[in-house]
Amino acid sequence: MTSKKKLEIKRRSTILFICSIFFTLAVFLRVFDLQVLRSGYIQRIAIKQQEVCLKLEGKRGVVYDRNLNILAFNLPSESFFGVPYSISRKDLVAKKISGLTDKSYEKIKSSLSLKGKKFVWLKRKCESEEAEKIKKWNLDGVYTQEETKRSYPYYPLACDIIGFADIDNKGLAGIEYQYDHLLSGQDGRGIFQKDGWGNSYQIKESPLSYPQSGKSLVLTIDLDLQAKLEEELKNTIKVTNSQAGSGIFMNPNTGEILAMSFLSQENSGGRYSELRLKNKLVADVFEPGSTFKIITAAAALEKGIKNPEDSIYAELGCYKIGKKVLRDIKEYGWLTFKECVVFSSNIGMAKVAIEVGEKGLFEYAKKLGFGEKTGIDLPGEVRGVLSSPDKRWSDISLATFAMGYGVSVTPLQLITAYAAVANGGLLLKPYVVKAVLDEEGKIIQEFHPIVVKRALKPQTSRILTEFLRGVVSDGTGIEVQIEGVNIAGKTGTAQKTKIGKRGYERGKYMASFVGFFPAEDPQIVGLVILDSPKGLYYGSQTAAPAFRRITQRIIPSQNLLLANELEKTDFSFAVATKQEKVYDSKFRKKLDSKVNNSISRTEKKDNEVEVVGVSMNEINEKNDGRKIMPSVVGLTAREAIKLLSSYSIVSEIRGSGVVRKQHPLPGNMLSQGKTCFLECSLSD
Repeated sequence: MTSKKKLEIKRRSTILFICSIFFTLAVFLRVFDLQVLRSGYIQRIAIKQQEVCLKLEGKRGVVYDRNLNILAFNLPSESFFGVPYSISRKDLVAKKISGLTDKSYEKIKSSLSLKGKKFVWLKRKCESEEAEKIKKWNLDGVYTQEETKRSYPYYPLACDIIGFADIDNKGLAGIEYQYDHLLSGQDGRGIFQKDGWGNSYQIKESPLSYPQSGKSLVLTIDLDLQAKLEEELKNTIKVTNSQAGSGIFMNPNTGEILAMSFLSQENSGGRYSELRLKNKLVADVFEPGSTFKIITAAAALEKGIKNPEDSIYAELGCYKIGKKVLRDIKEYGWLTFKECVVFSSNIGMAKVAIEVGEKGLFEYAKKLGFGEKTGIDLPGEVRGVLSSPDKRWSDISLATFAMGYGVSVTPLQLITAYAAVANGGLLLKPYVVKAVLDEEGKIIQEFHPIVVKRALKPQTSRILTEFLRGVVSDGTGIEVQIEGVNIAGKTGTAQKTKIGKRGYERGKYMASFVGFFPAEDPQIVGLVILDSPKGLYYGSQTAAPAFRRITQRIIPSQNLLLANELEKTDFSFAVATKQEKVYDSKFRKKLDSKVNNSISRTEKKDNEVEVVGVSMNEINEKNDGRKIMPSVVGLTAREAIKLLSSYSIVSEIRGSGVVRKQHPLPGNMLSQGKTCFLECSLSD
């Protein structure tokens, strides 16, 4: 090898050595920059690529009936989500999950393949068996998150009132929607990251927004009465072959709704999400027929146009007004004004309406709440249709108005008007929420009766009550009679209006009965409506017997009804105890006392309106930090423990399965740290 060649090799080796030194130095400097100078930045990027931000669900409040039976609460559940960049077999995940959901394979795979997508819900709020199945698959990139699932233990009872919540626990109908701002609480946020075992864990260094639980509600609803109402409606719909049936029962002295239901042949046990987005008892209207005759009677009495014993000639059942002919079912001759109401004479009441005039009829229809929203704390309420007498009404218009035609009302408006007759003439605002509880079960707000206005003089109310007692004792409501109980009420039958069109449906009627009892001291007012009964269609033949059957089931055998102390029988889920009744009775007596004081003050102010306010802390001051014991009978042991734990109530389980007995009983006040004992069994 020549010296020249050796020199060339040495030169090249030197250059290569120098280059390798520079390369090694560059790598070292880059590593130093990444590992030392920019380590924090790189670490944050690495973490960010692995982490997912999830919502931490705020626990939704519980809904109780007036006796602290649980109507809506939360069950623990598991939800599964996918992190697309961690999923190596997107096709496998899509295939497995699509078999458990209504999402197609293509849709799931597409959502997992979207560029930049970090988080995809795969299956929300699984049942335990379903969750275990997904876990056994051990799918790469699929993780689990604890959530809660809304549960309605007595479903479908009272679904028109309770409503329902969506998969995110946001209210969509009923109380769940109306009071969503109280029930839903506030969600938090958490950062989760995949670890070496493929699980998810919370990064402690990351800031968290902790969730806050929602408030709970105590409703005015009595679960026992609600069950009896719905059971009788179902039976009546079947017997009369009606398209649908509805009913409301309320306390006329407070405005508390005790039961409310709409059922039809198609959806008497339907899902919450189907045909339940609106409450038909506050959102739909109908022409009330003869139950509306109370307006004409009230106006005539208040204006001094008629006295109960004044005589009216009923034209032997046929009376021509202009080109129209009015008819009565029977060929009545001379009737007293009272008898016109008792026997529901169209002709007699038409003559009275003509004397009263359009302005008088309109005035008292407005006074009794028609044409205006009642203000109930339920969504979707409508005003109804009450034509203003801007122009003079014809005699036939006055006559049809007196008969309950040409006016559209909601069932709630109708029963609220009759409640005013029952309680001495005061129009009250109906309501369904009795109290608001905090997370520990303490009462933080109570809702009391609100007097909207004085609609009738007490004397007028007493006379109308006597009229309505006559309807049941001698007139069209004779089918409502119950031995030993004085019931006052009115039957109604009206031809059904066409939906979205003018005119009436041939051969279809709305049959109704509205009444209250005991007539001498009314404690409950009720309304039953049947839509298009087949065969016998008069209210006296269909709705009235249904009202009687419901009333027979809620009046104690002694025929003495004490301030809403309803009989607790024939309903397997509700537990009746003396202590429950004592608590509920005391709670109601306090409200009734305030209402009576309000009524007396309002009467002194003549027609001025007085509103009874809300007491925020009155009971809490007396509770001295104690909590109200809820009812957990009928829940599984796990559900009961979960609910009591949310109120910081210590529980001790005896047995397994479903809770059959509990101590202390519902409604009792619990001292701090006191234990609740639950007896469970797998069968009754």
